[in-house]
Order: sequence, then C-alpha cells, then structure tokens
Amino acid sequence: MIRWLQVISAAAAASAAVFVFQVKYRAEAIADRTAQLQRQLDSERETLSLLKAEWSYLVQPSRVQELVDRHGEQLGLKPLDPKQLVTIEDLPFRPAGPKSEDKDALAALLEGATMNDKDALAALFDTSGGAAQ
Repeated sequence: MIRWLQVISAAAAASAAVFVFQVKYRAEAIADRTAQLQRQLDSERETLSLLKAEWSYLVQPSRVQELVDRHGEQLGLKPLDPKQLVTIEDLPFRPAGPKSEDKDALAALLEGATMNDKDALAALFDTSGGAAQ
C-alpha cells in the first residue's frame, strides 16, 4: 500500500513539475510578445514624431509663400479676394420640398406598390422633417 502511495505521489509531483514548466514557458512567451509589441509601438511613436516635425516644416507660411512665388504662374494661382469669404448667414436656405404635382406623378407610378413602398414614399415627401403620418 505504501509503495502505491509513493508511486502516486511521484507521478503527481512529476505532473505538477510539467505543469509549472508549461506555465513558465507560456508566461515567458507572453512577456517576449509584449516586449516586441512595445518596441513596435515605440518605433511607431518615433515615426509619428518625425512625420509631425516634417509636416510642421512643410506647412510653414514662409515656405508655402516661396512655393507660390516660384510656381504661381504655372498653377494659375490668384490671391484670395475677401469677397470670396462668406458667413453662414449669407448662405442660401435649403431648397423647398417637392411640388404636389410631383407627388401625384410619383404616386401614379407606384399604384401597384406595396404598403412598405407607400410608407417609404410618404417618408420621402415628408417636408416637416419628422416621420410620415
């Protein structure tokens, strides 16, 4: 009886050791993957920083003005006229909705339409902005 207990204990100890080593190797693999991702992230941040610095150089007004002076005639560039700038109040209103004769013509086309089509048509011509009645 004691021999069986010793054999079972030795097997349990061996299987526990195997399990512990598996957990250890998995943890090391995860740590390696995390370190690799961190290096990639650092590299991407460095690249982003370089691109931001390059962009800030490219959009400097003095550099852009120099390019405009150099290539303005070839590109047909003209100075901005203050009359080209408008406020929101100066913009026209949204056009009016469809006319009643348009509704009637479309309804005549859809005489054989199902109820879902008619609901979609009513929603399309709803000028109140809400759902169809």
